[in-house]
Amino acid sequence: MKSRSIPPQGEHFYILDAKNRPVEVFDRSEWSRWLAGNELVFRRTLLEESGVTVTTRFRGVAAARTGEPALFVTRIAGMKAREENESFGASTLAEALERHERIVQKILRKLSGR
Repeated sequence: MKSRSIPPQGEHFYILDAKNRPVEVFDRSEWSRWLAGNELVFRRTLLEESGVTVTTRFRGVAAARTGEPALFVTRIAGMKAREENESFGASTLAEALERHERIVQKILRKLSGR
């Protein structure tokens, strides 16, 4: 019998509890069902004039490493310079949303020439 405490293929799977805190699960089917039934995007900001979008979402999977997994990702898309279309990981929703706001403000300053 396979131990349920060892994640398959070195990946760890997470869902969110009622307070949007990550909770590790050991059943990939349970994880897949949860992902399919829940909204994973927490904030999306579309800067219409420039076509830039900043999206913060829950990933729910992390490689087996030490330290806090980056389960939330904030992604920039639509910047003219390809290298400015970046992604940033965060281990908590609060950290990810804070970064989302900083990124949006930085892009707005850049677009306005300030």
